[in-house]
Formats: sequence, structure tokens, C-alpha cells
Amino acid sequence: MIKRKKILFFIPQLVGGGAERVAINIMQLLDKDSFEVHLVVTTLNGSVYKKLPEGIFVHNLKVKKTLLSISKLKKLITTLDPNIVYSSLIRGNIAIYLALLTKLKKPYLVFRSPNSPKLLIENNQIGIIEKYLLEKSYNMADIIIAQTPEMKDEISYYHNINLNKIETLLNPIDTDSINKKLINISNPFDMMKINVVAAGRITYQKGFDILIKSFKKVVDKNSLFKLYIIGEGQGEEFLELQNLVKELNLENNIIFVGYTDNPYKYFYFSDLYVLSSRWEGLPNTILENLYLRKPIIATKCIPFMNDLIKDKVDGILVDVENIDELSESILNYKSISIKSIKKDSSKDNINNFFKNLKV
Repeated sequence: MIKRKKILFFIPQLVGGGAERVAINIMQLLDKDSFEVHLVVTTLNGSVYKKLPEGIFVHNLKVKKTLLSISKLKKLITTLDPNIVYSSLIRGNIAIYLALLTKLKKPYLVFRSPNSPKLLIENNQIGIIEKYLLEKSYNMADIIIAQTPEMKDEISYYHNINLNKIETLLNPIDTDSINKKLINISNPFDMMKINVVAAGRITYQKGFDILIKSFKKVVDKNSLFKLYIIGEGQGEEFLELQNLVKELNLENNIIFVGYTDNPYKYFYFSDLYVLSSRWEGLPNTILENLYLRKPIIATKCIPFMNDLIKDKVDGILVDVENIDELSESILNYKSISIKSIKKDSSKDNINNFFKNLKV
């Protein structure tokens, strides 16, 4: 019997972000006959804890912040002695770098870039010290995962990393889980309305303020449109969006759904999916809605969006922060034909990638 490779995933908190969902999808898709899968978290608090795949070993460090986990993380890695360590968040990558800095025998390190380095820097989302430590972590890594070819070039340019060290791996989607979530579900919408869905963490990056302002123009022309925003919201940004909805008198047309462990029923029964992001890495919700063959309107938040969406076939692409263009596209969503059928090869891609690592 072939000995399984031991792979440790580091997800500090199990919140419903894109990087966390990608890691969970990878864990789900990995061949359990070939890999022994471990997950380490700083805390088990989080909305996606119940979505963890079966058959994985979970290690809780019980600390509040990622950078406070360094000593415990080092001890766990030493004790567990994994063949591979995977991380896909900036602070997680840095924590692993610091934990292993003085360790002579290191596991094979796979670090994934969660967002466009270019746009993170341009939007002041990463500080000088954090950027320095991230580059150090990338230099320690054996391989860095870029989500798109453009991101591969950006990682090399902005972090001074050799291109040969960077691999492009599109975000996987777990189609089996999606299909199971669609069994015996009921329609959550009023069928007399035109139901539009958007999803993501309630942050400035996702551009929900732009979407809400666009939706005001939509509703002024057709009051049948109704928008459902799915995602965790708290703090000042969420309050500002709620106030914006009230100021624009859109309380009857925009619903904040909050977190749900089954967004797919909303995607499946919707008339349209909208992505209003200012920047992204590679949005999982676009891949999922393409799989479900839903009409999509998305901002040109990454160059790769042109490869994902064929204009007027899979969806409509609009400029970032263009309120008028977004509202007109929403009103004209029926021009999208949805002729193409996407074949998903996530499971093969993931297993081939990890099996071919020179561990």
C-alpha cells in the first residue's frame, strides 16, 4: 500500500471568504487514498465550520490573532511533520514563514496569492512591512499559486519572484457539493419579481455601494427588479450600505441576506448574477454561476474576466465603478444568451497538481 502524503492546510479563521472557500474545496477534492489531510485554525469560530469535508483532522490553536499563533504553529508542524503545508492568505503565509524561520527541516511549502498584487498595492491594502514579510514568505516557499496568468506576472514583478517558482491554478469548484445543495430545495424568490443576486463579504473591495447606486437607476425604470446581497456584514462598512439603501428608498428592492450555507439555491433560481467588485483574485461566485449557466454581469476587475465571460453569451462585462454602465446592463440582462456549456475539471486539476509536486 502506497503511503499517503500528509498535507496541512492553514486557514486562520473559518469565515466565508473566497480564499477560505478555495482551501475547503481543495480539501474536499483531494484523493483521500493519496493524501492525509489536516487543517489548522487559530480558532474554530467561523461561519463555514459546518462545511468542512469529512475525513480531515482539525487542529485548533486557540488564539485570537494569526500572528499570535506562530509558536504554536511551529510546534504543531514539528510534531505533525507534514510533507506539504498549504496557505492562501497573506497573514497566514507570513505566520508560516516566521514559524519556520529557524527550522532546519522544512516541509514543502505551497503559498497561494489571494488577490491581485498590483491592485492590492494600488488600493493601499498592504503596508510596507506586510509586503516585505510577504516577499520573504514567497522566497521561502517551494511553489506559489497564482489564480490567473496575469496574476503570475504580477507576483513576479511586484514581489521580485522568479517566474519558474509560480504556477497558475484556477480556483476549483466542488460541483458535487453544489449539486447536493440543489436537491429538494424551494425557490426563495417572489416569482413575480426580477430577482438579482450578488454575493461576497461586505467590504469596499466588493463594490456593493456601486451596485446599490446602480440599482437605484434600475428600479426607477423598472420597479420589478429586486436585489439580494448574500454575505457576512458587520461594522461600519455594513452600516453605511444599510444607510445608503434607506437614503435611496430601496428597502423594498434590496435585501441583505447575510451568511447562508447554501447560496446555490439563490444562484440557481435567480434571473441574474452580478459581480460589482473593484478588484479580485479570481471570483469563485463567477465560476459557480458559470457552472449553473446563469446570466452574469461583472466588472472588468481582473483581465482574466475576458477569458471567463464571452460578451452577450455568458454575460456582460462593465468597467469598474461605472454606475450608469452597470445599471443599463442589468436592465438589458435578457440580451445574454447562455449558449455555452462549461465543463469543470477541478478534481483532476487539483489532484494532478498536488501529486506532481516534487516533495
